[in-house]
Amino acid sequence: MNQSLASYRKNQIAGLNQKDLIVLLYSGAIKFLDQAKEELAKSDANAFADRIERAHRIVYHLYTTLDFEAGGEIAEKLGKLYAFVINQLYIVNSTRSEAVLRDIREILVNLKDGWQNLGTDIDQESVSAVDNNRTENAAPALSVQV
Repeated sequence: MNQSLASYRKNQIAGLNQKDLIVLLYSGAIKFLDQAKEELAKSDANAFADRIERAHRIVYHLYTTLDFEAGGEIAEKLGKLYAFVINQLYIVNSTRSEAVLRDIREILVNLKDGWQNLGTDIDQESVSAVDNNRTENAAPALSVQV
């Protein structure tokens, strides 16, 4: 049964467009931050660190797939924001600060909402210029169990 579910998910993800893949990655990172908050409340340091690491991998993937040349100023600003979020994830992992965790989540929710509001008729080349995250490159990041 797990094999069938994994196959279904893989096919479902393979059929998504750039924008939907990016929104899925944001959703996964937000989900892991929510789980980290729950683990923090339960004082489960190992589970907390695991969820923060999973969120970190997703944001790092988003950062490393930016096409700074084609994306210009937008990609540069997104890159700085991703670098900030990555730094904050290191801080929250060591300090267990609920306030920092909340701030990181808010940033990712705002980014996700922005991508969702781009509309369905957006030119695919515009999306690729901001985030050159091709479907074949998305599989390793999505293996983070988003």
